[in-house]
Amino acid sequence: MAPAQLELRIVSALLLPLLASAALFSAVTVGLLVARARLYGYRVYRPMLLNLALAWVPILCVAVALLFFLGVIETSRWAPLALLVVWCIFFPNSTYLITEFHHLKDDVTRVPFWFDTVVILSLALCGVLLGAFSLLLVQHVLELYVPWLLTWLLFAGYLFLSNLGIYIGRFMRFNSWDIVANPAGLIRQVWTELARRETRRNMLLFASVFTVFLGSFYLFLCSAIEPSAILLRIAIMQQLAHP
Repeated sequence: MAPAQLELRIVSALLLPLLASAALFSAVTVGLLVARARLYGYRVYRPMLLNLALAWVPILCVAVALLFFLGVIETSRWAPLALLVVWCIFFPNSTYLITEFHHLKDDVTRVPFWFDTVVILSLALCGVLLGAFSLLLVQHVLELYVPWLLTWLLFAGYLFLSNLGIYIGRFMRFNSWDIVANPAGLIRQVWTELARRETRRNMLLFASVFTVFLGSFYLFLCSAIEPSAILLRIAIMQQLAHP
């Protein structure tokens, strides 16, 4: 087994218990939204539930793709590639959850500020965790085919572009499926908005700040996972070389 493929298996195994934390934050968010509706007489805020569900799409795509790349499921090479394309499109839905904090500024309700803060904080943490986990797995998949340094350059560029997508989703009110369902309208609206200097400035500033923040969190995750993965890979390869 190639070292890169072995490390992909190890990283996948190390992330499994950590993925439970994202599931926990998802459950907490749903529970708090239901409690919010019961305690304060509001309807359950369904758009937030939809955004939470969409945030799980990228990690699920990566999980299924891994079954193909690791040889657990035999299929054509196009199936995992198609899943990675879906991941590219839907990845911003995970980190998009950070922008839900705008509700604390915009909404005027009887709900205590601290209550909604906890709801949105759990939602945002879920999105950041899911995004970082799927990013780490996809990076290791790419390292099966391209040099390590190139994967970091590709991911830095993709992270910036995905944050531009988040800006388009939050402030121009487009969704991931508009890339397929309404590409002409999407391009026309974005082009119109980019013609305004203030919009260009806000979009670039937003994407830059989010890239720094998410990149920092991603480096934190890598620092927690990668040393263990490397040491385990070395130990396993030594064991295989000297049984």
